[in-house]
Amino acid sequence: MEKVEFFENPIPQYLFTQFNKDRLLNRFFYSNRVGKCVQLFDEYYQSVDGKISKEGWTEYYLARVERQNLVAPAHFIADKYRLEMHEAAEFVLFRVVGQTWNGMMNEINCINHLQEWFPNIDFRKTSYEIDEEYCTDWEAFSNGKLLFGLQIKPESYHFMRTPYQMKAKENHQKQVDAYKEKFGVAHFFVFYSNNKFIHSQPLFNQINTYLALSINVQL
Repeated sequence: MEKVEFFENPIPQYLFTQFNKDRLLNRFFYSNRVGKCVQLFDEYYQSVDGKISKEGWTEYYLARVERQNLVAPAHFIADKYRLEMHEAAEFVLFRVVGQTWNGMMNEINCINHLQEWFPNIDFRKTSYEIDEEYCTDWEAFSNGKLLFGLQIKPESYHFMRTPYQMKAKENHQKQVDAYKEKFGVAHFFVFYSNNKFIHSQPLFNQINTYLALSINVQL
């Protein structure tokens, strides 16, 4: 199995929690300032044919955003929270580069486990456009034929209950339904927690049952 490496949070957890709750600080991380990080990662992934690295992703990202848009939140943090500038800068880099990478590594970690269970299936990362339109991160193929789609989420997705979050989940389901209708295949949600694949056995059973009942699926 391919080894998955994560970025480490460079600041104490209590500060990390404060920063995430700071609305003024969070404005510095809007996509019009720091870019659409998931889209940028997708472009990076495709540009290297999936042969990704932490160093390569960092270089790719930094070459495509305005440095001043990263310096500004670092100054804000250093002034408001009385941190050294290098500490504030480390957090900013972790927020945009590290957390994006870690989210993708959780996806890849889940896919690695699925690949062990289904060695004859070809799992392919979808484009940013497919993910945005159909809530689908990965697709499974056999002999070039699409078998099913996958959306990978943190376990916390189960517990999203605010009106805004429930509306988002409702929209996700509509996207999944549109995917199944358009491509005529199943779609499964995959979950992780603390950088580990979870609820694996029920998912394995669901996929196995689906494949067993599908017609003309040769693995």
